[in-house]
Amino acid sequence: MDESRLFPVSIVDDITHCIDKAYPSLVLNYAWILTLEGEVSTEILLNALDKTMDYYPKSRCVLTDEYPSYKRWFRYCWKLTGCRGMDIFREISVPDPNLTIEGILNYYVDNHASLAIDLSSHIPLKVLLFRQPGRAYLFFIMHHAAADGMSGFFFIQQLIRYYEEMLYGRKEANVPAVKFEDISLPDVRFRWRYFSPRLLRPFFQNFFLTLKEPALNTYPGKTKAITGKFNATLRQLPPDRMAEIRRTSKQYKATVNDYLLAAMFQTVKKWCREWMTPSDRIYINVPMSLRAPEDRTLSNILSGVTMSLKPGSITGKEEMLPLIRKEIAALAASNIAETLIYFSSLIKPLPIFLRRSFLKRNASGYAPTIVLSNMGILSPNPSHKDEEGFHYLGSARIRDLYGIPAVGAWPMLLLYTYNARMIFNMSFLESYFPPETAGKFIDSFLGEL
Repeated sequence: MDESRLFPVSIVDDITHCIDKAYPSLVLNYAWILTLEGEVSTEILLNALDKTMDYYPKSRCVLTDEYPSYKRWFRYCWKLTGCRGMDIFREISVPDPNLTIEGILNYYVDNHASLAIDLSSHIPLKVLLFRQPGRAYLFFIMHHAAADGMSGFFFIQQLIRYYEEMLYGRKEANVPAVKFEDISLPDVRFRWRYFSPRLLRPFFQNFFLTLKEPALNTYPGKTKAITGKFNATLRQLPPDRMAEIRRTSKQYKATVNDYLLAAMFQTVKKWCREWMTPSDRIYINVPMSLRAPEDRTLSNILSGVTMSLKPGSITGKEEMLPLIRKEIAALAASNIAETLIYFSSLIKPLPIFLRRSFLKRNASGYAPTIVLSNMGILSPNPSHKDEEGFHYLGSARIRDLYGIPAVGAWPMLLLYTYNARMIFNMSFLESYFPPETAGKFIDSFLGEL
């Protein structure tokens, strides 16, 4: 085996892959879907895809523990392949001119298992193009062990840049040399300073609280299991509602994120009122990106903090928001999100089979009621917009942008803003959230905003 084509796997990627292997029915794909109005050239798209895969060589790698070294018992490696865009691209013609995003989402849900990516034999990316007369849906399906959702968005931005350079015959910008060392990011190593009592005390208090007082479920019942069919639902808020949320947040002297948290606590309390008891506790996990502003690598540089409240503390927004601001400030000061990443270095020396066993035993125990992730404002191609604020892929207008998150031991609600519209995408397993009620839940949340 050519050692120059092997790159150590970050412990963060390794943990995600071990969880993926520990639960064979779990599919840790996420997807970005672009709704395009206008013409899309398959030839140029494939050429742009090749260039983007070269720019991000991790997208051309598979995971392996088959290499001639004793280290294979302790860590995986990313193995660079010769895979090209044509190998992972599929174009599908849709004769029905009335197919909507709901129909496209149903396709993704119905085929979620068959679209799963086995990283031992397949690179972490698949691309699908659905064509209709005058319209197309462009899917980017990425495995979470290779990259977080923001990284996947960076990949799309780079592809759009290459697509337009080729379409319009622009002179290519100077492309920096490929940094193969980025494949192994983030480089998490043990350092004593990460484990000072000042950092560990709040971390363990936060962690053991979830074991002492398990999270209230969004459905009747106390047991949890990472099983069941994947499902998802989408919603949008128009620009006027988005502006109203900003105005209301400002009136409460709160950020939009704090306001969203307060609304979610109120939603869960009302949703679970039939089976909730005063001793129950609602946990909302808030993912946090730890990457520097200039970091656009294809990597998992993501952690999070977990907010929790008992039902009696969940009142009106005016009373709740000061509590939320205080708790968020305390969590930020204690560096819990960073400590969670550093803590992963402690299981790095374990053999792979022990690491997988450990994660299988503990992955579902640290489960919040729901994950609420706000990615902020997304701009797929800020250099090419029309007067209505829509971005473009060449001559095709990007009418809508949907991100379907990967889901594990909890429901996941992803939201962001594109062209002044707030978009909500919720993913869940049917063992955690009955599909017939998911739409009602997200509508209840929107009603609280």
